[in-house]
Amino acid sequence: MNSTTLTTHLLNLDPAAYKSATEHPFLTVAATGALPTTPLLQWLLQDRHYALTYISFIGALLSKITIPTTSNRLDTLSWKIVDTLIFSLTNIKAELALFDKVLKEEFGWNSTVEVEVLPITRAYQDMFARAGSAKSSLLEGMTVLWATERCYFDAWGFAKRSSGNDKPSTTGTKGEGDVMTRIFIPNWTSDEFEEFVDTLEGLVNGIVEEEGVGLGSEAWRRCEGAWKQVLWLEEGFWPDV
Repeated sequence: MNSTTLTTHLLNLDPAAYKSATEHPFLTVAATGALPTTPLLQWLLQDRHYALTYISFIGALLSKITIPTTSNRLDTLSWKIVDTLIFSLTNIKAELALFDKVLKEEFGWNSTVEVEVLPITRAYQDMFARAGSAKSSLLEGMTVLWATERCYFDAWGFAKRSSGNDKPSTTGTKGEGDVMTRIFIPNWTSDEFEEFVDTLEGLVNGIVEEEGVGLGSEAWRRCEGAWKQVLWLEEGFWPDV
């Protein structure tokens, strides 16, 4: 048995890279409600691309699971993973609706032209495709999912702390730059999102335990590689400010 969980091991694997991914200058400026429109729109449109790709990724993860038919189905790890992945699809649908609402109401976005996918976003899409492919295990795919959500939660937590207010205001003068403090920071620092991230962490460690994945094994090392890639992508995904 491992003396530490996989997720704890990953969180301590490269503290400097994790800090760069979750404490980016973009987030510091976002916390002030004064982001310039250009980087704000870049982030929003690219994150929308990310969310659309997420749907296929979750579908690929679901395809890796054999759904139990036993009487104790609800208590099995497999079903708990399925249940969480289905929840994540429902959640991403709501998130896409939020993106569209903000783009239209805050920025007057009504384009029928396809939005360009930037290279860093394409790299994220490629990672999702690899993690969801037949060559990747369920553990590796779930590690990628947890890693992206954990980084996102911690990044917005950093933005919330940088605002100097534990509860960013959702009222006040409406403006483009302050959609971060009015809408997005509260959305991604909510108790519900934290619970979802914690659930994913438990599922990843549950797979490790159920499959007997040992420290330093090939499966373990592949998860380390996935984690490092997520950190690199997360840092690069934030626009320069």
